[in-house]
Amino acid sequence: MSETKANPILIVSTKNLSYVTGADFEGFWLLICENTIYVITSKMIEGQIVQAIKESKISPRHLNNNIRYKIEIVTADKYFADAVVDICSQKNIKELVVDITDVNYSIFQFLSGKLKEKEIILCADDKTLAEKRITKDDEEIKNVQVACDIVSEVFNTIKRKVVPGMTELDIHFEIEKEFAMRHVIQSFKTIVATGPNSANPHHSSGTRKVEEKDIVLIDMGCVYNGYCSDLTRTFFIGEPNEEYKKIWNTVKLAHDTALNEVKPGMNAADIDMFARNIIVNAGYGEKFIHTTGHGVGLDIHEAPSIGKKSKDTLSKNMIITIEPGIYLDGKFGVRIEDTVLVTENNFKTLTSAEY
Repeated sequence: MSETKANPILIVSTKNLSYVTGADFEGFWLLICENTIYVITSKMIEGQIVQAIKESKISPRHLNNNIRYKIEIVTADKYFADAVVDICSQKNIKELVVDITDVNYSIFQFLSGKLKEKEIILCADDKTLAEKRITKDDEEIKNVQVACDIVSEVFNTIKRKVVPGMTELDIHFEIEKEFAMRHVIQSFKTIVATGPNSANPHHSSGTRKVEEKDIVLIDMGCVYNGYCSDLTRTFFIGEPNEEYKKIWNTVKLAHDTALNEVKPGMNAADIDMFARNIIVNAGYGEKFIHTTGHGVGLDIHEAPSIGKKSKDTLSKNMIITIEPGIYLDGKFGVRIEDTVLVTENNFKTLTSAEY
């Protein structure tokens, strides 16, 4: 964000606040102006902010490296927007860039009205930080790798525990328990889908019991230091029938084919095409009903999109998923997903759970 000095920017989004400060809690806004970062908060959160700054849990990151920032805490009497206006007036700011990522519309309208009263121009922006977040630095990659190591370990543990008679919710809660034992939380609501339920890509774990000869799809992820992992595996209880094996092998081939094409400079749409063509040629094109993948970071779904309509191009240090699937209504579904780092020349698979 080398433009920070020239263009004051207000950040409201919890995830973007975490990105530029490292904070793992909410309840504050950030106004970055020249060499000063104003932390706008309430009396209720002020003590937590002070302590976090002392412990370097809040510190400038992913900003202009040429600027030595000082941090000032501003405690709002009532509305954060009033504090923003006061700072702008004191600093004679006539134009303020506002990061509108995930900003509630009513908050945006209220803030816009307050700024307009003081003839301060509001410039809405949802691209600056998103474009920075699309590639990861070494610390971010390390955090995602640890999250991937944990989710892979948990899956391997869970797979050995699944036996006929367990319900989807039984498996779901076992996963949550394993995450808790490793001091992490889930990065999204875990999906455990068995039998015909696996034909629904976003099934909610329910009371269906695993049968003697069955199929189990688990889509899971965890958060480590704010960064997410994403993993899906589909496996069999007992000896799989020929149709199970055919679909599973087709999806695995689509997964591996797309994965082996990951490298800097590759169009994301082409990665999707490589996976999709395998499934289309096998006669199941209409049963692949989602994109091949997405970016992963502070959010479980972020740029780039790995889909046939994507305009994104892969570059070094992007982290994405590869997750083709085939879903046969009323019968079963198969999805196989890994979290992947785009390296200097090709890729590194960050998840390592057994297939």
